[in-house]
Amino acid sequence: MRLKYEGFFEVPKGRIEVYQFLVDPRKFARALPGFKNVEVTGEGEFKVDLTINIGPLRGDATVTARFVEAREHSHAKVTGRGRGAGSTLDFTLTFTLDEINTGSKINWAFEGTVGGLAASIGGRVLDSIARNIINDVVNNLKNQLLNL
Repeated sequence: MRLKYEGFFEVPKGRIEVYQFLVDPRKFARALPGFKNVEVTGEGEFKVDLTINIGPLRGDATVTARFVEAREHSHAKVTGRGRGAGSTLDFTLTFTLDEINTGSKINWAFEGTVGGLAASIGGRVLDSIARNIINDVVNNLKNQLLNL
């Protein structure tokens, strides 16, 4: 099942500071719900261990990801694959930063394909759960950026 979400948020921080946070896997990964551990595995590559809770599916999961695009202080794109609880997620997450009078505007876009047991939950239910998870990630990122 394909998923696609996009949005933006603003923080009273400079674009350079925001960009450095977003491209640091050790900081960014902590915004993921169920975060347990992050390991940088190579230049721009990382692995995140987390606990997932997708409706009736619960368990440990591992996400491997890498930065495939980075334009300093303005744009970053991450691709990756998650596996856990009999499910998979292939995804792309893109951030574009704009300087505004009050700080930075972070435009984000998420595209993913869910497979396995999670895909069998059903479109409306999965969409609702996925939307809540994405909102949690965005809110966690915003809160972490506010506390820099």
